[in-house]
Amino acid sequence: MKHMTTNADPTIPCDIVLLPDDALSATALQCSQLLAGQGALFTLDNEHFYAHASLYQFQMGIANLAKCTDVLKKLAEAYSAQELTQAGYYYQDSGGGKGYFDIALSRNPDVDHLQQAVLDAINPLRAGMRDSDKAKMAEATGAKLENLQKYGYPSAGESFRPHITLTRFPLETEPDTSPLPLPAVFVGKFTKIGLFEMGSNGTCIRKIAAFDL
Repeated sequence: MKHMTTNADPTIPCDIVLLPDDALSATALQCSQLLAGQGALFTLDNEHFYAHASLYQFQMGIANLAKCTDVLKKLAEAYSAQELTQAGYYYQDSGGGKGYFDIALSRNPDVDHLQQAVLDAINPLRAGMRDSDKAKMAEATGAKLENLQKYGYPSAGESFRPHITLTRFPLETEPDTSPLPLPAVFVGKFTKIGLFEMGSNGTCIRKIAAFDL
């Protein structure tokens, strides 16, 4: 596929995300803060690290910023707020002695369609691949490899696993979850679609644009 930027163009790693409503966001921030004392690598605060559910992480050419935001604006007009039910806490060993701790969310046809619409519209605008996704190519197989080859992103289509990452730990074992409330406290909707610059550990560190669904 021919992309509309070249290797010489300046690029930044970006994430297209669903943003939770105030109540759901407050729950995510509270739970992230409850885990901070265990050596967490970041704590959600919606200023430096935003609560979100990723739809598509990609490398964006700065020259395509206006096109990307225009795409998101049109998608926001076409889709309604997303109500994703919690599916429990989930710890993912991400290798190197580090692990993500998430609140997992159940998929439904509407959010699947929205992710696919984002992929179809943004993929032609991306500028190569994020460095972290390039590294995954060496070991990827099956659907993960196909997604990386097609979209530059492993978690597409049937591999899509919506979630809010509460934090990441530099630990060899799972964190102590006893301070956390039951997962059932995660109630609410995702009311906006946003474009964010990404930092390390999969964080969203700067809001570029957001639109009401």
